[in-house]
Amino acid sequence: MITRLGMFVPSRTRLLLALLTVPLALLAACSSSGDSGSPASSSPAASSTAASSGAASSTATSVDGVTVKGGFGTKPAVTIADKSAPGQLAAQVLTNGSGAAVAKGDTLVANYSGQTWAGKDGKPNVFDSSFDRGKPTAFVIGTGAVIPGWDKTLVGKPLGSRVLLSIPPADGYGSSGQPDAGIAGTDTLVFVVDLIAAYHPDASAPGVAVSSLPAGLPKLTNVAGKPPTVTSTAGVKAPKKPAATLLVKGSGAPIEGTKTLVLQVIQTDLATGTKTESTWGKAPQTVAATNVLSVASALNGQKVGSRVLILTPAIAATPASGSQQAQPASPAGILIVDVVGQF
Repeated sequence: MITRLGMFVPSRTRLLLALLTVPLALLAACSSSGDSGSPASSSPAASSTAASSGAASSTATSVDGVTVKGGFGTKPAVTIADKSAPGQLAAQVLTNGSGAAVAKGDTLVANYSGQTWAGKDGKPNVFDSSFDRGKPTAFVIGTGAVIPGWDKTLVGKPLGSRVLLSIPPADGYGSSGQPDAGIAGTDTLVFVVDLIAAYHPDASAPGVAVSSLPAGLPKLTNVAGKPPTVTSTAGVKAPKKPAATLLVKGSGAPIEGTKTLVLQVIQTDLATGTKTESTWGKAPQTVAATNVLSVASALNGQKVGSRVLILTPAIAATPASGSQQAQPASPAGILIVDVVGQF
């Protein structure tokens, strides 16, 4: 994953960090990895995805010494001329998308391939490629969560676009480079980036609230597409294991276990009814669907736009053991999870 190479600067603590260890971290997040819900819009019905890209082309496009063969959605073949790298940050749109413009603070879903301008040992130095992993990645754009060259060039570009970036060290990894990836402090970076989808901080997806809920749940507001609120936890008992209840039936694409889900999450302390964490208005999280479905079984067979409430048990602190990190104690809680997209 791109984070191993230092592409991302840690931007915020992940709400869901370690599967089934503490309620706060119940669903186990990857740091970022994409879509079918309501990307790039706070309107539940709006959608802009890779389907809005220009037609893929097998013809080669040459820009300032860089030749790219292949169209949007296909792994690019990049050839770099034997010449000095440009000294300035540059971005060239190779395929014009027709989707919404990427906005600062969006969680952007993209496929990319990155290599250094200068090869290594006579060969191209491709240091990272989501195309090779077979899965897009997702990250917050325009806020310092990625290298400056991405923040400066990708904001404002329409979804469905393929963009060629030439990034000098000052807008990449700086004078220290990334030695583990074979990137020197003097290396100019070349990226081909496909902009697939984007989710605003308040991203939502359409659905219909379940009219009849079982007894024993917290009292809450439950309007599809809007942040829920727990209004009372009186009389709610802490479970011995996570228990999920469907609150909203989504109307988007069927949730697929092989994909990554884009989630809005609210956490509330069960004993006090106090909200302790929320992604709404900040940035949605991306979590492997298998991790979510293993905990929130009520989402099985549901669609994007669905919402579940998960009652989580209190968990005692555990000391570090072998490769396992120590985990602090965690009280019983409530997680309300909205599936706003998938990729």
